[in-house]
Amino acid sequence: MLLTVDVGNTSTVLGVWDGDVLRARWRVGTERRRMVSEYAVLLRDLFALEGLPPPDAAVVSSVVPPVEHELEEALRRYYGVEAYLVTADSARLRVETDTPSEVGADRLVNAVGALGYGDPRGRYVVVDFGTATTFDLVEAPDRYLGGAIAPGPQTAADALALKTAKLPRVDLVPPPRGPVGKNTVEALQSGLVLGYAALVDGMVARFKEASGDALVIATGGFAQTLKALCRTVDVVDPDLTLKGLRLIWEQAA
Repeated sequence: MLLTVDVGNTSTVLGVWDGDVLRARWRVGTERRRMVSEYAVLLRDLFALEGLPPPDAAVVSSVVPPVEHELEEALRRYYGVEAYLVTADSARLRVETDTPSEVGADRLVNAVGALGYGDPRGRYVVVDFGTATTFDLVEAPDRYLGGAIAPGPQTAADALALKTAKLPRVDLVPPPRGPVGKNTVEALQSGLVLGYAALVDGMVARFKEASGDALVIATGGFAQTLKALCRTVDVVDPDLTLKGLRLIWEQAA
């Protein structure tokens, strides 16, 4: 069993692969203070919930170094597994940016997952909705060309609620009566949901103007909400990152 783990700033996604079959998938909150023994208990309980045997291999991508260290040690100490950590080198990508080491591991993993689609155009735009919304341009067979970063929808919503006296927190769903909000809640939903759909479509259009046609893949928790609202997204793949981690492991093995 291969354990794949993507540690993000807000949430951590774990998947268990049996060959190319995803046997289980979990999302848990990223807790920077969680200790080695706590990760051991968490992993034990998650595997027990699905009736799965312990992992015999693991690959981890992380943008939170303290979590990465504790999780790596838990896998080593309690399961005898040396985690394979994703970097620009281990992802086996040509990272054509000014400083390849600055590119988040999750973005590299998404790039590998996108290349796994084998689209005849050979070019991909990956849109990942997380704490930040990232746009990445990838070209076959192994080129990561760069991208863009914007605040994630929930991050923007939290900032508005925190920095303003009267704007409430709202559910991030499309406004029921279209883009012209008739009250504060609808106005916020219009800006935060329809506005982000417009952001995606506008950025994808600019990426294509700069590089040519591409398959557009959206992932992350908010992707399903925007699926029907974005005109430029071709595929919504909630497991893109886990697929990329599996492909990186297979390449390394």
